[in-house]
Amino acid sequence: MNDHLSLAGILARIGVILAMAGSMTLGAAHAQAPCSDLPAAEGLTLQTLIERAQRCAAGPRVADREVAVARQRAVATDAALRPHLSAGATATRETVNPDTLGLAFPGLPSLIGPFGVFDARLRLSQAVIDLAQISAASAADAAVRAAQARADLDREHLASEVALAFIRALAARENLASTEADLGLAMELDTLARDQHAAGVASGVDLLRAQTAVAQSRYTRSEAQTLLARSQLRLQGLSELPLDPAALTLQGELAAAAVDETPGPEAALAQARRDRPEFALLDAALAEAEARYAQASRRRLPTLSLVADYGLSTTTDRWDQQDTYRIGAQLSLPIYAGGALQADRAASELRIEQQRLQLAALQRQVEEDVLLAVVTVGNTAEQARAAHAALELAQRELASARDRFQHGVADNLDVVAAQANLARARSQLVDAQAAQQQARLNLAAATGHASGFGL
Repeated sequence: MNDHLSLAGILARIGVILAMAGSMTLGAAHAQAPCSDLPAAEGLTLQTLIERAQRCAAGPRVADREVAVARQRAVATDAALRPHLSAGATATRETVNPDTLGLAFPGLPSLIGPFGVFDARLRLSQAVIDLAQISAASAADAAVRAAQARADLDREHLASEVALAFIRALAARENLASTEADLGLAMELDTLARDQHAAGVASGVDLLRAQTAVAQSRYTRSEAQTLLARSQLRLQGLSELPLDPAALTLQGELAAAAVDETPGPEAALAQARRDRPEFALLDAALAEAEARYAQASRRRLPTLSLVADYGLSTTTDRWDQQDTYRIGAQLSLPIYAGGALQADRAASELRIEQQRLQLAALQRQVEEDVLLAVVTVGNTAEQARAAHAALELAQRELASARDRFQHGVADNLDVVAAQANLARARSQLVDAQAAQQQARLNLAAATGHASGFGL
């Protein structure tokens, strides 16, 4: 029966319990791995990739840990204002020289002891007045808000990067489709030139010119394939997906919606001032700096604490134990600290000025970002419309040139030139549509809504 209650038995049981708890914790952590689930490779939307990147990428996860660290530091700072309870025990074997205690009378030995002393007690302390520590707690709370705003800002930046990579991947896909269409037209021209040459209508120069167009189209298609692979790998890397460009199918259209939902400059500016995480970050940093300044100023003020302890004290020789206690108050007033108080206050004041300057600079930068984004959205929309009109004209030009060559009215020089114009018009349309979507993305980022951007 005593074996079950022995210290060794208890420690062994505790070890087994801790080992089991550790195994369960590791198993739960493995089961709840944030990125173990993979979305379907086909039909990936922009929002799916943004959400996955914000959940799985290292940057946001590190920022979340920083928020957790800031919260724990705030708890530790608040603890200085709460009651502190501790327990302790001492056992000593000592001798005493009575002369050092001012005891000198006949018959008293020159050395008392040795004797044993045992003391065990509970100690309680509570800060009653500590204004500097209250300001420190306010600064720690502001630091938590700053860490959270910084995490939100990291997520916004990552959403912008993912959306930009998504737009570029769509543009590369459209560009590859255009080059494949150009190659098809070039091969059709080559077949027509061969037929015309066999019929004695076209010359050998027409045949060579058509073959050259086919070779150039193949080269352009190869470049487009490389660009598509590079853009898809970039998107997969940002979204924490397996790196395999052949296994990525995106769902989305590069062409912008016909309905213009762009807010006006005033509405966009108001939205940016309300929702940009940079403002929340600087506001929290300014609040922390002001709290640190108040803390530095209040360190000159007195602090008051209550202390108490209760326990037993006895000599081990006779074990004549007695309950003892102490209750008191402690008042502390700093008088001179070598200039540290003045230096802390001056540094805190400079930090406040620094944060205010950064806030003013941010307001001006945000205004510039928003106005430029609004203007660019309008300009790129007009460029997309012009590029679409140019594509229609290039298609009509090619149809007319092919008809003239097919009927022997002219050689294929006009056809090759029309094909080059059509290829250029297709490329310009893809570039214009991509630029329009990038402008929309820039406006969303400028107003603090990159995470909600969609195509």
